[in-house]
Amino acid sequence: MRVWEVQDAWGIDHMRLVEKDTPNEPGPEEILIKLHAASVNYRDLVTVENKTPFGALPQIPLSDAAGEVVKAGSKVDRFAVGDRVCPSFFPKWQDGPVSKADRSVSLGSASAAGVLQEYVTVHQEAASRFSDKLSYQEAATLPCAGLTAWRALSAEAKLQKDEWLLVQGTGGVSIFALLIGKMVGARVIVTSSSDEKLERAVALGADATINYKKTPDWGKEALEITGGTGVDVIVEVGGGGTINQSIGAAAVGARIVVIGVLGGRTQELLMPAIFGKNLSLQGISVGNRQQFEDLNSAISKNGLKPVIDKVFPFEKADEAVRHLESGQHFGKIVIDFEQ
Repeated sequence: MRVWEVQDAWGIDHMRLVEKDTPNEPGPEEILIKLHAASVNYRDLVTVENKTPFGALPQIPLSDAAGEVVKAGSKVDRFAVGDRVCPSFFPKWQDGPVSKADRSVSLGSASAAGVLQEYVTVHQEAASRFSDKLSYQEAATLPCAGLTAWRALSAEAKLQKDEWLLVQGTGGVSIFALLIGKMVGARVIVTSSSDEKLERAVALGADATINYKKTPDWGKEALEITGGTGVDVIVEVGGGGTINQSIGAAAVGARIVVIGVLGGRTQELLMPAIFGKNLSLQGISVGNRQQFEDLNSAISKNGLKPVIDKVFPFEKADEAVRHLESGQHFGKIVIDFEQ
């Protein structure tokens, strides 16, 4: 089977397409999945470049994929051959609050091989069926970005109809947050440095937009858009570069869910505003299997469709990662294993 590995040294330039033996028979409680599509996340760029750094070479990258069960172990009772499934980002986290053990293994890292390979074997508890309304390409966008947005808005912030939601940028998590926000009836503000991308966000349902290059003090602009009351829920992906603007934009009692550090890792905070406004700041990293299945139930019920920016063939997976690095994408970048 074909496999992509980061070899010899870290970085996109050191990704190599190699041949390896196809897994044979899965264990009694395992399933063998033939993968059809994968998607790229910012986290994948971080791991390919070992920016954290926790990697160990050689490493098979990427965490998100969708495929079909082609073999099932003798004791498997959650799946049958032919089921369409996604491997879990955190294989050990099935339900409930997160623990250190739940986060100890994640796909596409030093702790577990990634999904940029044609076949993977996983424990039956470490996968889920995805919505019948989705293609393999669409489903491959869900395990990290889709699930992160879903958990942020449904499980943690508990976004309600008519509340104001602000999402930063137009990458994978942010576009999913926009779609989920509109699905529940929220009013959504989108920020970006590109007027073209903001126009596309409006076409997806955004109620207001802010170009943060033209309006650096976008927190104040968000206050004005909401009539001075502020934003109820903020999906914070910028980290150090944006967190104080988010705090300034927030309504009294707002919930800020921190899921990224695209704009910086550290920042002095406006502490009086945090307690003065009675804000809730919560960091999250992806979600559990039950939340993934809840997301797919919502997709089936409401017809939410992931936004795919560009599809790359398997042989050009390194170019897909490079496209993400460029920051030019809108929504998700997908790799099709059949192309």
